[in-house]
Amino acid sequence: MDNLFKIRVLTTAVNRMKAPAMVVYNRLFRPKENMQMTDRLAFDVITGSERVLGNISVSAAATVTNKTGRKTITLQAPRLATKRHLAAAEMNGQRGFGDQFQVMMMEQRIATEQQDMKNEHDRTLEFWSVNALKGIIYDADMSTELVNYNVAATHKPELEGEDLWTDTKSNQINNISEWKRLIRQDSRANITGWLMFLGCDAMDAILGNTAVLNLLKYEKGRKIAEEEDVARLAKTEMVEYDSDFMDAKDNRHYFIDPEYVMLIGLCDDLVDCPYAPVVDLEAPQGVGNIDAAGKPVVYFSKSWLEKDPSGRWIKLEGRPLPVLQRPGAVVYAKVVA
Repeated sequence: MDNLFKIRVLTTAVNRMKAPAMVVYNRLFRPKENMQMTDRLAFDVITGSERVLGNISVSAAATVTNKTGRKTITLQAPRLATKRHLAAAEMNGQRGFGDQFQVMMMEQRIATEQQDMKNEHDRTLEFWSVNALKGIIYDADMSTELVNYNVAATHKPELEGEDLWTDTKSNQINNISEWKRLIRQDSRANITGWLMFLGCDAMDAILGNTAVLNLLKYEKGRKIAEEEDVARLAKTEMVEYDSDFMDAKDNRHYFIDPEYVMLIGLCDDLVDCPYAPVVDLEAPQGVGNIDAAGKPVVYFSKSWLEKDPSGRWIKLEGRPLPVLQRPGAVVYAKVVA
């Protein structure tokens, strides 16, 4: 049974577990995962225009070093760490079934607790990823700023009056085209494609727009339009995102606000996802987030015995940070009142 609790075994297992729906993280940030040498993360925020970025911080002030057309940011990696106690008293009823059954039950219990903790971490990471694209990563209280990427106010428009997508006179195609021009101008990036995440009310507004539906019927066929399957519009991939989460006070929020759309100009250096090594004295070479094959991974897991009350602790820790490298490549717009 001791093999169940080895750091490499636990760490490998937890990183192979299937994550909940991490739409934004999986699409944009996961391919950019990279381990840094220390817990001081360093990354570039690329400035396409002449605007000067304000200070970026994680709890404390960050160090900002100017380069040509970009700023290199160094800051301490955030830390996600949770642990749970498996009490010996809870496992006592299994003793009569023999050692092999005990091993199987303990393995299942560990996997259950690890999966639930990883779901919490992954959900938090998705929350951070979406908010990085919005410009500010908030803590679970929804008010404490962890990182501010200083997205310009012009990239956070709020439509009014006849421009609202629920108005019959609105022109959604023109709005999207206008925001694309803004992104090209401010990001100075080689845009290779366009992706839009839509809140549920924003998607309903598109489907309720007669002009858009007629365009979809012309371009994609009547069946697609009538079945409300909008995959592309104005050369932009459209993804409705209506998943939600609970904050620290158990209030429910949507990752993408129902009234908003997020237009993203896809480019090579749009985002980054550095993560710090999890230092642990009991881990081989002192770094915990290394799997059984010797490869760096985001999450670290370990276990240890507790004498009183008798039981075993299971821990999960990770230190990733979703980074918006090109603040000018995203528009987050309110399109429904």
